[in-house]
Amino acid sequence: MDGNDLEEEDSNKNLNSTNTNTNSVILHPENAILEEKEHVPAEKSDLFNYSIEELKDRLKKMKQEGEDFPEIDIEHSKKIRQKFRDYEALKKEFKAFEINITVSDSDLLSSYIKKFQTYKNRVTMGILTTAETERILDILYNLEYLLHHIDNAKAFADMEGMNKIISPCLNGTNNEIKIEALRLLGAAVQSNPKVQLKALENDFVQKLLHILSTSSKTDLKSRCLFALGALIRQFPIGQKVWVDHGGIEIFGQILVDGQLQVQMKVMKLINDLIVERQHIEHITDVAQQELRVKAYSAADIERKLLKYSYCDHLSNLMITSFKIDLSDLLRTNYEFLKTISDSMITAAPICIDKWRKHKDEFLPIIQHILDLHHDLNILIGMLQTLETTHDEL
Repeated sequence: MDGNDLEEEDSNKNLNSTNTNTNSVILHPENAILEEKEHVPAEKSDLFNYSIEELKDRLKKMKQEGEDFPEIDIEHSKKIRQKFRDYEALKKEFKAFEINITVSDSDLLSSYIKKFQTYKNRVTMGILTTAETERILDILYNLEYLLHHIDNAKAFADMEGMNKIISPCLNGTNNEIKIEALRLLGAAVQSNPKVQLKALENDFVQKLLHILSTSSKTDLKSRCLFALGALIRQFPIGQKVWVDHGGIEIFGQILVDGQLQVQMKVMKLINDLIVERQHIEHITDVAQQELRVKAYSAADIERKLLKYSYCDHLSNLMITSFKIDLSDLLRTNYEFLKTISDSMITAAPICIDKWRKHKDEFLPIIQHILDLHHDLNILIGMLQTLETTHDEL
Protein backbone atom coordinates (compact mmCIF):
# COMPACT_ATOMS: atom_id res chain seq x y z
CA MET A 1 0.00 0.00 0.00
CA ASP A 2 1.53 3.35 -1.04
CA GLY A 3 1.49 6.70 0.80
CA ASN A 4 -1.63 7.94 -0.95
CA ASP A 5 -3.57 4.80 0.00
CA LEU A 6 -2.50 5.15 3.65
CA GLU A 7 -3.56 8.78 3.70
CA GLU A 8 -6.93 7.91 2.23
CA GLU A 9 -7.44 5.06 4.71
CA ASP A 10 -6.63 7.37 7.66
CA SER A 11 -8.94 9.99 6.23
CA ASN A 12 -11.78 7.50 5.92
CA LYS A 13 -11.23 6.27 9.49
CA ASN A 14 -11.47 9.82 10.79
CA LEU A 15 -14.58 10.52 8.75
CA ASN A 16 -16.29 7.34 9.90
CA SER A 17 -15.57 8.13 13.54
CA THR A 18 -17.94 11.15 13.42
CA ASN A 19 -20.69 11.17 16.06
CA THR A 20 -23.58 9.09 14.75
CA ASN A 21 -26.10 11.39 16.49
CA THR A 22 -25.50 14.16 13.93
CA ASN A 23 -27.71 12.44 11.33
CA SER A 24 -24.73 12.72 8.96
CA VAL A 25 -23.98 10.05 6.36
CA ILE A 26 -20.52 9.90 4.79
CA LEU A 27 -20.76 9.00 1.13
CA HIS A 28 -17.68 7.31 -0.26
CA PRO A 29 -16.87 8.44 -3.81
CA GLU A 30 -17.64 5.00 -5.23
CA ASN A 31 -21.16 5.16 -3.74
CA ALA A 32 -22.21 8.64 -4.85
CA ILE A 33 -25.05 9.45 -7.30
CA LEU A 34 -24.64 9.66 -11.06
CA GLU A 35 -27.10 10.08 -13.89
CA GLU A 36 -25.95 9.27 -17.41
CA LYS A 37 -29.08 10.55 -19.16
CA GLU A 38 -32.16 12.41 -18.01
CA HIS A 39 -34.57 9.61 -18.91
CA VAL A 40 -32.41 6.78 -17.51
CA PRO A 41 -32.72 5.69 -13.84
CA ALA A 42 -30.11 7.36 -11.69
CA GLU A 43 -26.78 5.61 -11.34
CA LYS A 44 -23.98 6.38 -8.90
CA SER A 45 -21.32 9.11 -9.33
CA ASP A 46 -18.55 10.59 -7.27
CA LEU A 47 -19.38 14.13 -8.31
CA PHE A 48 -21.99 14.63 -5.60
CA ASN A 49 -19.67 14.17 -2.66
CA TYR A 50 -19.85 17.88 -1.85
CA SER A 51 -21.70 19.85 0.78
CA ILE A 52 -25.04 21.34 -0.29
CA GLU A 53 -23.58 24.84 -0.29
CA GLU A 54 -20.65 23.73 -2.46
CA LEU A 55 -23.01 22.13 -4.94
CA LYS A 56 -25.18 25.23 -4.96
CA ASP A 57 -22.21 27.50 -5.65
CA ARG A 58 -20.82 25.22 -8.37
CA LEU A 59 -24.10 24.70 -10.18
CA LYS A 60 -25.04 28.38 -9.89
CA LYS A 61 -21.72 29.28 -11.51
CA MET A 62 -22.26 26.67 -14.24
CA LYS A 63 -25.69 28.11 -15.06
CA GLN A 64 -24.49 31.71 -15.11
CA GLU A 65 -21.18 31.35 -16.90
CA GLY A 66 -21.16 27.91 -18.53
CA GLU A 67 -18.36 25.45 -18.03
CA ASP A 68 -15.07 26.83 -19.30
CA PHE A 69 -13.44 23.82 -20.93
CA PRO A 70 -10.90 25.05 -23.50
CA GLU A 71 -10.86 23.15 -26.78
CA ILE A 72 -13.78 20.90 -25.79
CA ASP A 73 -16.25 20.09 -28.56
CA ILE A 74 -20.01 20.11 -28.11
CA GLU A 75 -20.29 16.33 -27.83
CA HIS A 76 -17.62 16.20 -25.14
CA SER A 77 -19.27 19.07 -23.28
CA LYS A 78 -22.53 17.10 -23.25
CA LYS A 79 -20.73 14.13 -21.71
CA ILE A 80 -19.38 16.32 -18.93
CA ARG A 81 -22.76 17.96 -18.32
CA GLN A 82 -24.47 14.59 -18.08
CA LYS A 83 -22.54 14.03 -14.87
CA PHE A 84 -24.55 16.72 -13.09
CA ARG A 85 -28.22 16.62 -12.19
CA ASP A 86 -30.52 19.54 -11.61
CA TYR A 87 -29.70 21.17 -8.28
CA GLU A 88 -33.33 21.41 -7.15
CA ALA A 89 -33.78 17.65 -7.59
CA LEU A 90 -30.60 17.02 -5.63
CA LYS A 91 -31.68 19.41 -2.88
CA LYS A 92 -34.98 17.58 -2.42
CA GLU A 93 -33.24 14.21 -2.41
CA PHE A 94 -30.61 15.28 0.11
CA LYS A 95 -33.23 16.93 2.31
CA ALA A 96 -35.38 13.79 2.30
CA PHE A 97 -32.48 11.65 3.50
CA GLU A 98 -30.90 14.37 5.67
CA ILE A 99 -27.57 13.74 3.99
CA ASN A 100 -24.55 15.83 4.93
CA ILE A 101 -21.83 15.30 2.32
CA THR A 102 -18.34 16.11 3.56
CA VAL A 103 -15.90 14.55 1.07
CA SER A 104 -13.34 17.07 -0.23
CA ASP A 105 -11.92 17.54 -3.73
CA SER A 106 -8.65 16.09 -2.47
CA ASP A 107 -10.49 12.96 -1.33
CA LEU A 108 -12.06 12.64 -4.76
CA LEU A 109 -8.72 13.02 -6.54
CA SER A 110 -7.18 10.36 -4.33
CA SER A 111 -10.14 8.05 -4.93
CA TYR A 112 -9.98 8.40 -8.72
CA ILE A 113 -6.23 7.77 -8.76
CA LYS A 114 -6.74 4.66 -6.64
CA LYS A 115 -9.58 3.42 -8.87
CA PHE A 116 -7.49 3.84 -12.00
CA GLN A 117 -4.70 1.65 -10.61
CA THR A 118 -7.07 -1.33 -10.91
CA TYR A 119 -6.96 -0.94 -14.70
CA LYS A 120 -3.45 0.48 -15.18
CA ASN A 121 -1.78 -2.68 -16.51
CA ARG A 122 -4.71 -3.51 -18.76
CA VAL A 123 -4.58 0.01 -20.21
CA THR A 124 -0.91 -0.22 -21.14
CA MET A 125 -1.30 -3.78 -22.47
CA GLY A 126 -4.32 -2.83 -24.59
CA ILE A 127 -6.57 -5.62 -23.29
CA LEU A 128 -9.50 -3.62 -21.93
CA THR A 129 -13.09 -4.75 -22.28
CA THR A 130 -15.71 -2.28 -23.48
CA ALA A 131 -17.08 -1.91 -19.95
CA GLU A 132 -13.61 -1.27 -18.55
CA THR A 133 -12.94 1.34 -21.21
CA GLU A 134 -16.14 3.17 -20.24
CA ARG A 135 -15.15 3.10 -16.56
CA ILE A 136 -11.74 4.58 -17.35
CA LEU A 137 -13.28 7.29 -19.53
CA ASP A 138 -15.66 8.11 -16.68
CA ILE A 139 -12.68 8.54 -14.33
CA LEU A 140 -10.98 10.83 -16.84
CA TYR A 141 -14.14 12.92 -17.37
CA ASN A 142 -14.57 13.41 -13.62
CA LEU A 143 -10.92 14.31 -13.13
CA GLU A 144 -11.05 16.78 -16.00
CA TYR A 145 -13.92 18.62 -14.32
CA LEU A 146 -11.96 18.82 -11.06
CA LEU A 147 -8.65 19.86 -12.63
CA HIS A 148 -10.00 23.03 -14.18
CA HIS A 149 -9.60 24.40 -10.65
CA ILE A 150 -5.96 25.45 -10.25
CA ASP A 151 -5.60 24.15 -6.68
CA ASN A 152 -7.00 20.76 -7.65
CA ALA A 153 -4.54 20.55 -10.54
CA LYS A 154 -1.68 21.24 -8.12
CA ALA A 155 -2.96 18.57 -5.74
CA PHE A 156 -3.26 16.09 -8.63
CA ALA A 157 0.36 16.77 -9.60
CA ASP A 158 1.51 16.38 -5.98
CA MET A 159 -0.28 13.02 -5.82
CA GLU A 160 1.78 11.92 -8.87
CA GLY A 161 -1.41 11.77 -10.92
CA MET A 162 0.49 12.45 -14.13
CA ASN A 163 2.62 9.35 -13.76
CA LYS A 164 -0.15 7.24 -12.28
CA ILE A 165 -2.91 8.10 -14.76
CA ILE A 166 -1.90 10.24 -17.76
CA SER A 167 1.33 8.42 -18.70
CA PRO A 168 -0.23 4.92 -18.70
CA CYS A 169 -3.09 6.21 -20.86
CA LEU A 170 -0.67 7.69 -23.40
CA ASN A 171 1.38 4.48 -23.39
CA GLY A 172 -1.70 2.38 -24.19
CA THR A 173 -3.28 1.57 -27.54
CA ASN A 174 -6.81 2.93 -27.09
CA ASN A 175 -7.02 6.24 -28.96
CA GLU A 176 -10.21 7.36 -27.21
CA ILE A 177 -8.51 6.99 -23.84
CA LYS A 178 -5.42 8.77 -25.16
CA ILE A 179 -7.52 11.71 -26.35
CA GLU A 180 -9.26 12.05 -22.98
CA ALA A 181 -5.91 11.78 -21.16
CA LEU A 182 -4.59 14.63 -23.35
CA ARG A 183 -7.65 16.70 -22.44
CA LEU A 184 -6.87 15.99 -18.80
CA LEU A 185 -3.23 17.01 -19.22
CA GLY A 186 -4.26 20.24 -20.96
CA ALA A 187 -6.71 21.08 -18.19
CA ALA A 188 -4.08 20.42 -15.51
CA VAL A 189 -1.25 22.52 -16.97
CA GLN A 190 -3.30 25.42 -18.39
CA SER A 191 -1.89 28.67 -16.90
CA ASN A 192 -0.51 26.69 -13.95
CA PRO A 193 3.31 27.05 -13.70
CA LYS A 194 3.71 24.58 -10.83
CA VAL A 195 1.93 21.84 -12.77
CA GLN A 196 3.70 22.80 -16.00
CA LEU A 197 7.02 22.28 -14.22
CA LYS A 198 5.85 18.91 -12.91
CA ALA A 199 4.92 17.91 -16.46
CA LEU A 200 8.41 18.86 -17.67
CA GLU A 201 9.97 16.75 -14.92
CA ASN A 202 7.93 13.80 -16.17
CA ASP A 203 9.04 14.31 -19.81
CA PHE A 204 5.60 15.16 -21.18
CA VAL A 205 6.96 17.46 -23.88
CA GLN A 206 8.93 14.53 -25.29
CA LYS A 207 5.91 12.21 -24.98
CA LEU A 208 3.67 14.65 -26.84
CA LEU A 209 6.22 15.17 -29.60
CA HIS A 210 6.50 11.40 -29.99
CA ILE A 211 2.74 11.12 -30.52
CA LEU A 212 2.84 13.94 -33.07
CA SER A 213 5.63 12.30 -35.05
CA THR A 214 4.26 8.73 -35.00
CA SER A 215 0.46 8.93 -35.03
CA SER A 216 -1.63 9.26 -38.18
CA LYS A 217 -4.89 10.01 -36.36
CA THR A 218 -6.06 13.60 -36.92
CA ASP A 219 -8.15 13.83 -33.73
CA LEU A 220 -5.32 12.46 -31.61
CA LYS A 221 -2.73 14.82 -33.09
CA SER A 222 -5.07 17.80 -32.71
CA ARG A 223 -5.68 16.99 -29.05
CA CYS A 224 -1.95 16.46 -28.59
CA LEU A 225 -1.28 19.97 -29.92
CA PHE A 226 -3.87 21.36 -27.52
CA ALA A 227 -2.08 19.76 -24.58
CA LEU A 228 1.35 20.82 -25.87
CA GLY A 229 0.16 24.41 -26.35
CA ALA A 230 -1.25 24.52 -22.82
CA LEU A 231 2.06 23.19 -21.53
CA ILE A 232 4.48 25.59 -23.26
CA ARG A 233 2.53 28.83 -23.76
CA GLN A 234 3.78 31.58 -21.42
CA PHE A 235 6.33 29.06 -20.12
CA PRO A 236 9.83 29.77 -21.53
CA ILE A 237 11.45 26.72 -19.90
CA GLY A 238 8.89 24.47 -21.58
CA GLN A 239 9.52 26.18 -24.90
CA LYS A 240 13.25 25.49 -24.62
CA VAL A 241 12.55 21.80 -23.97
CA TRP A 242 10.22 21.77 -26.98
CA VAL A 243 12.94 23.28 -29.21
CA ASP A 244 15.71 21.04 -27.82
CA HIS A 245 13.71 17.88 -28.57
CA GLY A 246 12.97 18.68 -32.19
CA GLY A 247 9.65 20.47 -31.83
CA ILE A 248 10.26 22.93 -34.67
CA GLU A 249 11.41 20.18 -37.05
CA ILE A 250 8.35 18.05 -36.21
CA PHE A 251 6.07 21.05 -36.75
CA GLY A 252 7.79 21.74 -40.07
CA GLN A 253 7.15 18.20 -41.27
CA ILE A 254 3.46 18.59 -40.39
CA LEU A 255 3.35 21.69 -42.60
CA VAL A 256 4.81 19.60 -45.43
CA ASP A 257 2.52 16.56 -45.33
CA GLY A 258 0.17 16.85 -42.35
CA GLN A 259 -3.62 17.01 -42.24
CA LEU A 260 -5.10 20.47 -42.81
CA GLN A 261 -6.68 20.65 -39.34
CA VAL A 262 -3.36 19.78 -37.69
CA GLN A 263 -1.45 22.23 -39.90
CA MET A 264 -3.71 25.06 -38.72
CA LYS A 265 -3.10 24.20 -35.07
CA VAL A 266 0.67 24.14 -35.66
CA MET A 267 0.61 27.59 -37.29
CA LYS A 268 -1.58 29.04 -34.55
CA LEU A 269 0.69 27.73 -31.79
CA ILE A 270 3.85 29.10 -33.42
CA ASN A 271 2.04 32.42 -33.94
CA ASP A 272 1.31 32.57 -30.22
CA LEU A 273 4.94 31.87 -29.34
CA ILE A 274 6.16 34.62 -31.68
CA VAL A 275 3.61 37.12 -30.32
CA GLU A 276 4.72 36.33 -26.75
CA ARG A 277 8.18 37.56 -27.67
CA GLN A 278 6.89 40.62 -29.49
CA HIS A 279 4.93 41.68 -26.42
CA ILE A 280 8.14 41.88 -24.38
CA GLU A 281 8.97 45.10 -26.24
CA HIS A 282 5.89 46.74 -24.73
CA ILE A 283 6.77 46.03 -21.09
CA THR A 284 7.37 49.44 -19.49
CA ASP A 285 9.14 48.19 -16.35
CA VAL A 286 12.80 47.92 -17.41
CA ALA A 287 13.71 45.31 -14.80
CA GLN A 288 10.74 43.12 -15.73
CA GLN A 289 11.54 43.49 -19.41
CA GLU A 290 15.13 42.37 -18.84
CA LEU A 291 13.94 39.33 -16.89
CA ARG A 292 11.55 38.35 -19.68
CA VAL A 293 14.20 38.81 -22.37
CA LYS A 294 16.60 36.61 -20.42
CA ALA A 295 13.94 33.93 -19.85
CA TYR A 296 12.95 33.74 -23.52
CA SER A 297 16.46 34.02 -24.95
CA ALA A 298 17.33 30.49 -23.82
CA ALA A 299 14.94 28.95 -26.34
CA ASP A 300 16.05 31.36 -29.10
CA ILE A 301 12.96 30.47 -31.12
CA GLU A 302 13.35 33.17 -33.78
CA ARG A 303 16.76 31.89 -34.86
CA LYS A 304 15.64 28.25 -34.64
CA LEU A 305 12.64 28.95 -36.87
CA LEU A 306 15.06 30.18 -39.52
CA LYS A 307 17.53 27.36 -38.96
CA TYR A 308 14.93 24.61 -39.27
CA SER A 309 13.22 26.09 -42.36
CA TYR A 310 9.91 27.13 -40.78
CA CYS A 311 9.84 30.19 -43.05
CA ASP A 312 10.32 28.00 -46.12
CA HIS A 313 7.66 25.52 -45.00
CA LEU A 314 5.19 28.34 -44.41
CA SER A 315 5.82 30.02 -47.77
CA ASN A 316 5.64 26.70 -49.64
CA LEU A 317 2.36 25.89 -47.93
CA MET A 318 0.94 29.23 -48.97
CA ILE A 319 2.06 28.91 -52.59
CA THR A 320 0.86 25.31 -53.03
CA SER A 321 -2.43 25.98 -51.24
CA PHE A 322 -3.28 28.92 -53.47
CA LYS A 323 -2.53 27.14 -56.73
CA ILE A 324 -6.16 26.05 -56.62
CA ASP A 325 -8.85 28.61 -57.37
CA LEU A 326 -8.82 31.03 -54.45
CA SER A 327 -12.57 31.60 -54.56
CA ASP A 328 -13.04 27.83 -54.13
CA LEU A 329 -10.72 27.85 -51.13
CA LEU A 330 -12.67 30.72 -49.59
CA ARG A 331 -15.89 28.75 -49.94
CA THR A 332 -14.50 25.49 -48.59
CA ASN A 333 -12.16 26.64 -45.83
CA TYR A 334 -11.94 30.31 -45.06
CA GLU A 335 -10.29 29.56 -41.70
CA PHE A 336 -7.36 27.86 -43.42
CA LEU A 337 -6.84 30.89 -45.68
CA LYS A 338 -7.00 33.22 -42.69
CA THR A 339 -4.59 31.08 -40.64
CA ILE A 340 -1.96 31.09 -43.40
CA SER A 341 -2.36 34.85 -43.92
CA ASP A 342 -2.09 35.56 -40.19
CA SER A 343 0.97 33.33 -39.93
CA MET A 344 2.72 35.10 -42.78
CA ILE A 345 2.06 38.51 -41.20
CA THR A 346 3.16 37.40 -37.71
CA ALA A 347 6.34 35.70 -38.95
CA ALA A 348 7.25 38.48 -41.40
CA PRO A 349 9.82 40.19 -39.11
CA ILE A 350 11.66 36.86 -38.88
CA CYS A 351 11.18 35.56 -42.43
CA ILE A 352 10.98 38.62 -44.68
CA ASP A 353 14.49 38.28 -46.13
CA LYS A 354 13.79 34.69 -47.18
CA TRP A 355 10.39 35.57 -48.59
CA ARG A 356 11.72 38.32 -50.82
CA LYS A 357 13.15 35.54 -52.97
CA HIS A 358 9.58 34.37 -53.65
CA LYS A 359 7.93 37.76 -54.07
CA ASP A 360 7.02 37.05 -57.71
CA GLU A 361 4.90 34.13 -56.49
CA PHE A 362 3.55 35.88 -53.38
CA LEU A 363 2.43 39.15 -54.91
CA PRO A 364 -0.21 37.72 -57.31
CA ILE A 365 -1.69 35.68 -54.45
CA ILE A 366 -1.81 38.67 -52.13
CA GLN A 367 -3.30 40.83 -54.88
CA HIS A 368 -5.97 38.21 -55.52
CA ILE A 369 -6.88 38.22 -51.82
CA LEU A 370 -7.08 42.01 -51.85
CA ASP A 371 -9.28 41.95 -54.96
CA LEU A 372 -11.69 39.54 -53.27
CA HIS A 373 -11.83 41.75 -50.20
CA HIS A 374 -12.41 44.76 -52.45
CA ASP A 375 -15.34 42.97 -54.09
CA LEU A 376 -16.75 42.18 -50.66
CA ASN A 377 -16.42 45.85 -49.65
CA ILE A 378 -18.38 46.82 -52.77
CA LEU A 379 -21.11 44.35 -51.81
CA ILE A 380 -21.21 45.74 -48.27
CA GLY A 381 -21.55 49.26 -49.67
CA MET A 382 -24.40 48.18 -51.93
CA LEU A 383 -26.23 46.50 -49.07
CA GLN A 384 -25.87 49.58 -46.89
CA THR A 385 -27.12 51.79 -49.74
CA LEU A 386 -30.18 49.58 -50.22
CA GLU A 387 -30.86 49.68 -46.49
CA THR A 388 -30.71 53.50 -46.50
CA THR A 389 -33.05 53.69 -49.52
CA HIS A 390 -35.62 51.42 -47.86
CA ASP A 391 -35.43 53.46 -44.65
CA GLU A 392 -36.20 56.64 -46.60
CA LEU A 393 -39.21 55.00 -48.25
